[in-house]
Formats: sequence, C-alpha cells, structure tokens
Amino acid sequence: MVTVLGKNIGAVGYGMLSLTQPPRVATADQAIECLRTAAEVGCLACNAGEFYGAPTYNSLVILNRFFAKYPEYADRVLLNVKGALEDWTPNGTPEFVRKSVENCLAQLGDKGKIDIFECARRDMNVPIETTLNTLKKLVDEGKIGSVALTEVNATTIREAAKIVKVSAVEIELSLWNTDPLSNGVLSTCKELGIPVFA
Repeated sequence: MVTVLGKNIGAVGYGMLSLTQPPRVATADQAIECLRTAAEVGCLACNAGEFYGAPTYNSLVILNRFFAKYPEYADRVLLNVKGALEDWTPNGTPEFVRKSVENCLAQLGDKGKIDIFECARRDMNVPIETTLNTLKKLVDEGKIGSVALTEVNATTIREAAKIVKVSAVEIELSLWNTDPLSNGVLSTCKELGIPVFA
C-alpha cells in the first residue's frame, strides 16, 4: 500500500471538490456515505479545500460531520487541505496564511486535523520564504502536520525544499495536461523524494 507521512493511503485519493460544487451538490448524508465507502475500500487520502464549497457547506464541514459520525477514521485518513486564497487570489502573507489555517481547523472541529496544508497557489507578491516560514511555524505549533505545494514549477519546488520539508506536491496530470511529464516537475519530485498527488 502507498504511504505518505507514515499513513497507508491507498493508490487513489478522494478529491472532495465534486461533493460541494454545483450543479450536483451532494447532501451531507450522501457525502458522508461516499467518504465512508471510499475509506472502507482503502482510499484514505482526502484532498479538501477551504474554498471547496460555501463556507457553511464545504469539504471541511463535510469532513467534520464524517469524523463525528465515524470517529474511527479520524486518525486513519490523511487529510490534505488547500487554503490561503482571498477572493480567488493567492495570499501568502503570514497573517492571511495563519488566518486560513485557523479557519480550516475551526471548520474541521475537534476530531479533524490537517496532516498536510498547502497554499492553493504561490503568491508572487510575497517572498516564498515568508510564506513557507509561516507554515513551518504552524507545523512547530502543531496546527498542521506538514507542508505541501500545489500548481508550482520545478524551480519553486527546489526553492521550497531548501526552506521546509515538502511532504507532497499536488499537480494536474491528465490526458489533457501531460506537461508534468516533460516540464521537470515529476523528475524534480522524484529526485527530492517528494510524493506527488496528481
């Protein structure tokens, strides 16, 4: 079985955006049963986002309800959370990153925890060291377990790896986007021993 951060996660993860995005928003009961079924068949990596759905009904709210109903999965699921978007624009300032993490934790409730946190995109107006050092502090404080990157290039991965331990890189890899096979992202992650969530 595939492992990330010491947890067996299975070969396929569960992207939660589809549970909360129109036009087919799942009811809470449907979403919870989807997560339970996925977990039962060994799909134990959940990819959630602070902005996957409305603040009152997003992927973190669903996970809160899932862990309340099925607490036995709270420690088994590897939870990767994207945040730090302000009005759909990356905000990598220390204040906003911290606010985003705190908001995610509040929505998850007392049973949920963030194994991996990633800023949804790199904020080109804030030095990467500033953003990643904030995330490193949040790891040290126990607010998040580790740091990931998403939608970045090979150069950014190398820069980040010099600042903080990068637990994963999330990318789009599909029949319609095969760029990671040739742009250095996959080869850089392989070289640095960083798991890829595709």
